[in-house]
Amino acid sequence: MNPELKMYAAQLEENFSGEPWFGRSIQSILDEINDDIIRQKPNGKHSILELLYHMINWRLFTISRLRKSPSPGKITFEENDWQVLDHEDGSLWRKGIEQLKDIQQQLLHLLKTLNDDELLNTVPEKSYDNRTLINGIIQHDIYHLGQIAYIKKMLS
Repeated sequence: MNPELKMYAAQLEENFSGEPWFGRSIQSILDEINDDIIRQKPNGKHSILELLYHMINWRLFTISRLRKSPSPGKITFEENDWQVLDHEDGSLWRKGIEQLKDIQQQLLHLLKTLNDDELLNTVPEKSYDNRTLINGIIQHDIYHLGQIAYIKKMLS
């Protein structure tokens, strides 16, 4: 793997299941969330469940743009930005956690197939490059993990 892509993969792994500089990992925080609070919407805003699926959506977007094969159009991801979820479906949380773990592995595997030179390629349907996309998904995860941690603390 190329040095820059190796660094991004290390950041993704550290943030997901390691001991990141900013605090606790995605997995450690999500593992502690109990079923009582995942569906609650503080002040009518997004639930932890919605935040989880939002993170999944934009990780799928990232993977689709880094792959060299045809993928769903930008509009598909924008329509799914904040999905309307059945908060009564008790299986959504477990399915979402499993999907997030699977997507983590897909993303790490994909980074191993790329070259650092490809970081300069423009993302299809966007005005930024793959480097910005990868940095963006790392930042996006941290931002929404902070929201999840805050909601968890507030409701527990």
